[in-house]
Amino acid sequence: MIQFYAYAEDAPSQAVLQKIIHSFNNQETTIFCFREGFPKIMNGFSKIKERLPACIEIGKNGLYSISLTDLDKEYCCPPSLIRNWLSIEDGKPIELPEKTLFRVAVREIESWIMADRKKFAKYFDLTESLLPTIPDKIRDPKKEFFSLLRKKERQKFRRMLPGKNSFIGPEYNDIMCDFIERHWLPTRAENNSPSLKRMMSRLRAIT
Repeated sequence: MIQFYAYAEDAPSQAVLQKIIHSFNNQETTIFCFREGFPKIMNGFSKIKERLPACIEIGKNGLYSISLTDLDKEYCCPPSLIRNWLSIEDGKPIELPEKTLFRVAVREIESWIMADRKKFAKYFDLTESLLPTIPDKIRDPKKEFFSLLRKKERQKFRRMLPGKNSFIGPEYNDIMCDFIERHWLPTRAENNSPSLKRMMSRLRAIT
């Protein structure tokens, strides 16, 4: 059994990590699990960035961790974010220990979630053909999702939509997490998301 400390930006990212580990254990011989109280929601990328040096230290001491963040719009690609985060004052890069997993969802965790296209379309009553075939290529996956929801005008999903002073609606996290927990499969989604496939490959390499 391999136990992970784990950190995620928000509730959907937390649910994604939990589902990945759960589905992985259905296929592989090595059992993965999270340490008690993990994955922790860090409420944005800055806290994950602050926590990363500690993850590196425990990795040097033989303990596993997973840090999951979004690429968002600030960086052009995961390597540019990683180079920025994993550097010290003199510019020399920090090498990650083998047991410190640092993964970047391109461009948002919604890319990974939408990549299970058939189930995503069915759950949210959307036309599958309108979903991006490779969500990683969409600059703003959350905005794209909101646009599709608005066109459908489904009352049950209306409270997922953001208001004037919010990025998401009051029921966004609850509904998205319900979809992840009950329907989303990373083993399907990885076929449409290169960054998710890299995450899955990294875990498979451990076994």
